[in-house]
Amino acid sequence: MERGLNSPFLVTGEPIGGGKRVPLVVKSTAGFANRTEAPVRELFALLLSKRLKIFTPAPALVEFPKGFEWALAEEPKIQELVKASPGWNLATIHLGNDWKTWISGNAPKTITPAQIESGYCFDGLIQNPDREADNPNMLWKGNQLALLDFDRAFSLLDIFKNDEKPWRKALAQQNLIRHSLHRYLPDLKDGIILGKFLWETFEEWKLEREKSEISDEITPFLADPKVDLPKIEAYIDRLAKDLEDFFRYLTEASRK
Repeated sequence: MERGLNSPFLVTGEPIGGGKRVPLVVKSTAGFANRTEAPVRELFALLLSKRLKIFTPAPALVEFPKGFEWALAEEPKIQELVKASPGWNLATIHLGNDWKTWISGNAPKTITPAQIESGYCFDGLIQNPDREADNPNMLWKGNQLALLDFDRAFSLLDIFKNDEKPWRKALAQQNLIRHSLHRYLPDLKDGIILGKFLWETFEEWKLEREKSEISDEITPFLADPKVDLPKIEAYIDRLAKDLEDFFRYLTEASRK
């Protein structure tokens, strides 16, 4: 594998306590280099996607004991990454080789408008700019669309953290018309508001409570003094209090 910005690589891992071994795509701590906030933000986005019924690879955490790199002598590049990444590392369960890469052009007819619109809105919600037409970071199989790679999620969090409605300026800056799913959105005529499928999920989800639960899942493994999970929580809190405003601004930003 070993492609991409973060030098991901494929391993086979066994769950703690035993069980069936599974293939995992690892994004090592060393692969993120000086972006210490990236694995935390990606894991938060992955856990959030599950709660919002957005299909993404299942997240996992892989522990590399100190000295484990000796077992990778035949893979020197991976060996160096593992050596520099002792402890817990972010991973996702590999979906399998039967998934197809999403290529810009005509969307597969089996993928529903609801999946396309919800995926687009989710990236807007988490401030993820890393899904432009020349690099979709998506797979599909049958009638299922899978979104990949969220290490640039919450990319504008620090810039607008003091705004009462931080998504307003963030959406304007995200250049959403370059998103790989933008071309497949419905006609945004007057009265149309994007996000109805995702919005319904929000209404069922106690956002303020569960965002803290997500942080609690992350903290024991990927906590870092440079990463401020409370900032993500504060953003989610503001979002949950005015979802209508978010989706209206998202729609307007998508018309330009």
